Formats: sequence, structure tokens, C-alpha cells
Amino acid sequence: MGYLLKGPGINSQSIFKFKLLIMKRFLTIIALAGTLAACNNSADSTADQKDSLDSLAGEKKEMIDSSAEQKKDVIDSTTEQKKETLDRIDSATNKK
Repeated sequence: MGYLLKGPGINSQSIFKFKLLIMKRFLTIIALAGTLAACNNSADSTADQKDSLDSLAGEKKEMIDSSAEQKKDVIDSTTEQKKETLDRIDSATNKK
């Protein structure tokens, strides 16, 4: 097998340098992966998550309240229009 590595320009020193370069890159990748795995989003605390949920719930409640108010306004205006229409019909029939 050693005869495959022997050739023009290839000696044991260049093979050692190549292996050293590969090992350095491998160790760098392993160190980077370890650093990223160790972080694991530890910045997100439970207090931050609770605050986020509270604000989200508040926004949903406001949206529901505003929607309910709009529907109440529509019902009230529709009711008033129908009352006015009935009053006009009643006054028209009473004039005859």
C-alpha cells in the first residue's frame, strides 16, 4: 500500500501536512458544532416566554372585544333602521 503513496512530489512529509490540515479542519468543525449545541437557545427564559404569551393573549382579547363592539353597533343600527321603517309604515297607515 505504501507504493501507492509514493510518486513524483509525494513524500511522507507532504502526506503528514495533508493529514494535519484535514485534522485541523475536522477539529474546527467539531468545536463549532459543540459550541452551537451548547447554546441551545438558553437566552429564552421562561419569564420571556410567559411575557410573550401574556402579550399574545392581550392582543387576542382586544381583537375579540373590538369585533364584538362592531357587531353590537351593526345590530343597534339595524334595529334602529327597522324601528324607523315600522314607525313610517305605522304613521302612513294611520293617516288613511
